[in-house]
Amino acid sequence: MQSMTWTMSRLGSRFNLLFEPYKNRVMHSALGRFLDQPLDLMVGLIEPDGTHRVLPFTLQGEPLSNPEQFERMNSVTFRGYSEKHNLRFEFNVHAVFYPQDERLCIMPAFYLEMRVNPVHRIRWSTVTKPPQKVKLFIRLGRPDTTITATSDADNQPASIDLTYSNTLTPTSDEYTLPDGIEDGPHRFVDVSERIVSLNPGCEVTDCGQGLVYELPVTDAGSGTKWRLVWGAHVADKILKVKHHGQVRDAAFRYNNAWGCLDDVIEEATDTRDQRLALSRRFEKLLEQAPMDTAQSHLLAQSFQAWLSNTFWCDIHEDDGKHTEWFGAWDGTCTYLGTLDVEYNIAPLYLTLWPKLLGIQFAQWAEQEKTHAPSNGSFLSHDLGGGVNAVGQTYPHDMEVEENCNFLLLLQAYTRWTGRDRVVNKLAPLVTRLAKYLIWSDRDGSGFPSEGVANTIDDASPAIQFARKQTYLAVKRLAALKAAADLLKLTDTNADLAKQCEDLADDSLNQVESSAWLGDHYAVCVDKSAVGVTDAWTGKPLPYDTLPGWDAYSIYTGNGLLLPFMVGRPDLLNPKHLRQDVASAQRENASRYGCGHTSAETDNVWISQNLWRDTLAQYIKLRPLSAQYYWDMQVMSNTGPNSMGYTDTYINNYVTFNPRGIAVIGHLLAAPRLVIDRKAPGGAYITVDPDRHKPQRWPLFPLADWRAGKIPVCVIDHKGRVTIEGQIDPVIVHGNSPDPDATPSGTQLIG
Repeated sequence: MQSMTWTMSRLGSRFNLLFEPYKNRVMHSALGRFLDQPLDLMVGLIEPDGTHRVLPFTLQGEPLSNPEQFERMNSVTFRGYSEKHNLRFEFNVHAVFYPQDERLCIMPAFYLEMRVNPVHRIRWSTVTKPPQKVKLFIRLGRPDTTITATSDADNQPASIDLTYSNTLTPTSDEYTLPDGIEDGPHRFVDVSERIVSLNPGCEVTDCGQGLVYELPVTDAGSGTKWRLVWGAHVADKILKVKHHGQVRDAAFRYNNAWGCLDDVIEEATDTRDQRLALSRRFEKLLEQAPMDTAQSHLLAQSFQAWLSNTFWCDIHEDDGKHTEWFGAWDGTCTYLGTLDVEYNIAPLYLTLWPKLLGIQFAQWAEQEKTHAPSNGSFLSHDLGGGVNAVGQTYPHDMEVEENCNFLLLLQAYTRWTGRDRVVNKLAPLVTRLAKYLIWSDRDGSGFPSEGVANTIDDASPAIQFARKQTYLAVKRLAALKAAADLLKLTDTNADLAKQCEDLADDSLNQVESSAWLGDHYAVCVDKSAVGVTDAWTGKPLPYDTLPGWDAYSIYTGNGLLLPFMVGRPDLLNPKHLRQDVASAQRENASRYGCGHTSAETDNVWISQNLWRDTLAQYIKLRPLSAQYYWDMQVMSNTGPNSMGYTDTYINNYVTFNPRGIAVIGHLLAAPRLVIDRKAPGGAYITVDPDRHKPQRWPLFPLADWRAGKIPVCVIDHKGRVTIEGQIDPVIVHGNSPDPDATPSGTQLIG
């Protein structure tokens, strides 16, 4: 595909390479985006006449022709041509990942490969026979960095060493980061990095900051390549976190495994082949799934974006023990552990690594805020900003929304995994959050009217902070059902559990009678702007009626997806919900997806479209084409634009953001996988895929990753469904007793 901005990163370790071909640089740091500096990466080949041909990550040398790139889930390959000599040069960067293999995933190292192959013809060029050997090179330049290269000596491989001091205060030249982003445990930390050649016989470049290696020109697939390892290490504390009411310092978790850079390089080198094999197997399993090209692009891009935002650290206790801390920035905002962002990321955790979600519940609980009128409490929007997870940085609360997010996440995590430890510890908090949600409906209308500001912070007032929003009413009744469910599972407060269930049932009836407008649900049922305060300015709105109160919205069913995934009963009228989703897709459409409402169709958030699409598939509707979303990513990362994964269109700046990994929900929704490991009588696991063509869907949530056993939902040419490599008993819905019967398909939205 075309050259565009691309991120490669490591889980929780922050080691990050942001390739920016249109700026001829790589933004680079062992601490990641917004804590990085421009790196001049001169990588390419030397033609027989001495010309240095380079990929577009430097301002030096002569560019290779026809630069392009090809990505997979864990890797990216950059390609360019020497048209004078009919040579193709490739540079591959692999960030190994294999689900639930912590040591493999957090290792702060990349595997690099370079190869050069002959090609028969480049356009209409007329050239002599390609040379038999070509020199390849890698050379670095970075501000305020000591860079030294050494050749092979005393059984030590050739290497390039980098040392520098890295700021812990996020900065950006392109835009202003939010207020309240302060220094962490230190203003600067010491960083050491090393690129090691696994091929002997390298020379040091004349400048002393790079390596040169002569490689035979061999046919593609020969296996002849220049192999390198690029490792990094930061030993200092890098986060301040609130833990058991105290502020503690935390260091990268990888320090438990590797105490210094030498340890990283040694293990990365010794385990290279095994780890690459696992990582590539994971990539191949994904490639078996029948995703279209745009979905595959978006999945690979957003996965690396999520990785680049993650922190996996250890809090060191006074008694010498340590506690895991896991969280992520939300891109340009650099808010840590944002609850509504993690809500959108939940399909990733449930698909590949539930533990990473489980760690976060106690961290959110640390930020609980008491609420005397309800005798309950509500949760913060975020844990902090920058490298300080010590309290909310966002300027206002989102009481109803964040309580709902937490309860729905906790219910999904508990039923999906069957694990009791987290929910048992948090049962008292569930009680307090539920009490606030009960209180938030001040007039018994079934709609919350207090604490209703929400995360859709660039939307019109009707969708963002109207008093009686349908989006929050539906999410609230789903969360009340979740609270009742969790209280029953923990045998806690039976009276409150019944109250929550009864209120949810009453609220459902009221939402149906008040908000249904014939072919969709209203954005809000209190259309009056009188007394509504702008959550940002604190001032009343300058009109009497909220524009767009009766518009079509993509948010109505936002709170219903997770309950569907764990087999909870329908909450809204199924026919109404299907019609609402279909109508909103039709009425809200724009060039890059659907806007928040039909009153603001260009106000697009890709992650919310992806969430809606996953819900649509679960209720047997067809999602919008991912090509719309991918077109926006290409626009946002070519030419003068360099924004990484971009969630929002032109009127907002939510970039380098992790939310896009919500696209992984397609892997769950296409086979319509439902998992409830707390069902009466034992685990209840079902699939009900479309049967219109042969398909193979890897069922990652059912995998035994350590044993390498990954079940696959297989649909054959007659529409019959089987589970290949089954581990858990799986119920297949919809299998026809007549193998020649025509299977039912999926209804097209709109």
